[in-house]
Amino acid sequence: MDIDGNNHRVLVFKTVSTESIPLYDTSLWDVSFSLAAGELLLIRMEPGRFRLPLADLAAGIVEPGTGAVEFLGRNWFELSPDEAAAQRGKIGRLFEEQGWVGHLDVGENITLAQRHHSSRPIAEIENEAINLARFFGLPGLPRSTVSALRREDLYRSAFIRAFLAKPALIILERPTRTLFPGIMPPLINAIQAARNRGSAVIWTTSEAAVWNEAGIRATLKCTMFGARMSVAGEDQ
Repeated sequence: MDIDGNNHRVLVFKTVSTESIPLYDTSLWDVSFSLAAGELLLIRMEPGRFRLPLADLAAGIVEPGTGAVEFLGRNWFELSPDEAAAQRGKIGRLFEEQGWVGHLDVGENITLAQRHHSSRPIAEIENEAINLARFFGLPGLPRSTVSALRREDLYRSAFIRAFLAKPALIILERPTRTLFPGIMPPLINAIQAARNRGSAVIWTTSEAAVWNEAGIRATLKCTMFGARMSVAGEDQ
């Protein structure tokens, strides 16, 4: 499946297959797609099969068994470790299993990638994070430990981290599963603003209401069945 157009291609999967890995609920088989700047791929997942290798492949964390994944025109596994780290600094992600660093407070977690992968002043990074926090319903940048923050506020914090620094690619792994439906208006608005700036977006969901939400304006909609991804249709 291809997303064609004249825009710069942000992410390309070329006939990607993976072996069965215990970390994931399923492998992938012969998956091909491309996402250009400003495009959104919405993926509906099978019940009970939520941990896919797709996001880790997109971020160059897992190497395909066969095929290739290219991010911003470069194959992940042809990059040096330093080059790969710099490229990952251009990806925002809301993780299926959160991915917080326990010994850092939540604000430090949110800004960690930008502090390590950019030369921006810390004050600038934190000011952007504060604005995003307020947009997603928090009074400011959380400073408590991960374990001390309310579950709902921790999920809202995950949105700050995903959208911080205007990433080239935003990966949202079932982002509404805890905060639906209230999170939908700010989330859709944040995604549209990011797409207008040129971000490509991958959004996975297990919820029928999200899948059928016309306001998402997906470029491409796909379903997962076993290891295969199939085109379901396009929103006009």
